[in-house]
Amino acid sequence: MSFGKRQTGAAAQAFNVDMTAAQSQTAPETTAHPFRSFLGLLACCAGLYWLLVSYGPDILRDHRLAGTWQPAYDLRPVDGKCERTNFVLTTCSAKIQSVARPDQAPITVSFLMLFSGGGGEALVPVRSTKDRTAVSIFYAAETKLWNRTLSFVSLTGLIAFFGFVALLLFWSAVNSFNSGRS
Repeated sequence: MSFGKRQTGAAAQAFNVDMTAAQSQTAPETTAHPFRSFLGLLACCAGLYWLLVSYGPDILRDHRLAGTWQPAYDLRPVDGKCERTNFVLTTCSAKIQSVARPDQAPITVSFLMLFSGGGGEALVPVRSTKDRTAVSIFYAAETKLWNRTLSFVSLTGLIAFFGFVALLLFWSAVNSFNSGRS
């Protein structure tokens, strides 16, 4: 029998018979263990918590202080970088150091965006005129504020949806596991 040539006669019929016999066999029915869906539920809850705690307060602050940012000449950016993942998710972080007090620990500003990159924007430290303790990068606080907000809402909604699906799968697995044991 040569590879790539059409089979005719008894060899072809034997091949078809073997395939139909293999397709007629079915796998035994098993009940799913709830542990896997519970891990998915925990992962979604942890991701949602991390997203709400790390990015939520900064977005709310930036919306509350929108339009009040002005350049802070007593601050300078020390280290800024953006990392883009699969052309979809961009996470950026920058450290802002005080010029007047260089021994003071730098302030870290981090944010995430969807479908947008850093684009080589200049890191301009800004301070709010309403709240003098609020410090950020102009690019994050004003230019990309709506992108950050929509990204945050989209990711939060997506993770919450996956968490809800994991909860339903967990509930179903627990019910089928308990009914299978009795």
